[in-house]
Amino acid sequence: METEQAVGIFTKDSIVIHEEPDANRLFNSGWFGVIQNRRLSLSLVEALYLMEKGDITIKDNSGKQLTVKTFIKKAEKVDQKFWIRYCVYADIRKRGYITKTALKYGADFRVYERGAKPGTEHAKWVLYAVRESEKFNWRGFASMMRVAHSVRKTLLVGIVDDEGDVTYYTINWIRP
Repeated sequence: METEQAVGIFTKDSIVIHEEPDANRLFNSGWFGVIQNRRLSLSLVEALYLMEKGDITIKDNSGKQLTVKTFIKKAEKVDQKFWIRYCVYADIRKRGYITKTALKYGADFRVYERGAKPGTEHAKWVLYAVRESEKFNWRGFASMMRVAHSVRKTLLVGIVDDEGDVTYYTINWIRP
């Protein structure tokens, strides 16, 4: 039996699924979003990922259904690094890792081992999405390293090239 697509509404900076059965189904199918007041709030990258998989349709506040192209344009107005973050998010999800936002850490994502359950287990990595051509300074890098170390996670950097391919580098803190 084929499941009907959930409908999400584009709010200021997230997508909200109002129908409780759809909210629960999507959350439980892969730990997508956050359930609040029986609604599912998805980040922009989660929403595009689910939209591309055919699990949700997204409408604006007036009820008009958004195409993928229109959604991306709206998301890029909210977050200028949206596309880079999305490339990393989609790639790591397709590899089987649960990925959640990491705003409280000042990172893009926290990444859980395959099979881990967010909320009952801790993430293993904090992940930063970076464009290959992006200029990087050592203070910024040291800041990333300090954040990862202070929350007892391994730093993971996903570098996106011009074709949208992602290469990952893990960096560990060593005391000589």
